[in-house]
Amino acid sequence: MQPSSPRNSIALALWANAILVGGILIAMLSRGNVPSLMPTAFGQNQGAIAGGAGVFVMPCQLADKQWGCYLLDVDARTLVAYQYTPGDRKLQFVAARSYDADRKLHDMSTWPPTEEIRKLVEKEKQGFRNREENVPPLNPEAPKP
Repeated sequence: MQPSSPRNSIALALWANAILVGGILIAMLSRGNVPSLMPTAFGQNQGAIAGGAGVFVMPCQLADKQWGCYLLDVDARTLVAYQYTPGDRKLQFVAARSYDADRKLHDMSTWPPTEEIRKLVEKEKQGFRNREENVPPLNPEAPKP
């Protein structure tokens, strides 16, 4: 039996390296995270975040030490709230609301009003000099200086 030459050990190391790299390549390709040349077809044009098919479930804290979840149905435009009671181990219905009409409101319980923000945006586009005249007061009833 001949002793192994340095040339044979290098060839053996190269083959071992090639087999290892090939194994890594096979493992990566089998994961499915490799970009494809063809686009992926999805049934819906939105990511499946906490749900799918237009229905989303989001965990929430309703009050101190009271937990539950919101169910948002995008297709029916409805928001439903449930509360989990740990003693009963039940999910109880709390409230439901259709937000279809709510989406048509533009200036409800907000400050500053939308029209004032529009005016500020227009002033900014024109280039304003005095910054203080463009900042709305924090309190609408506060006297102007």
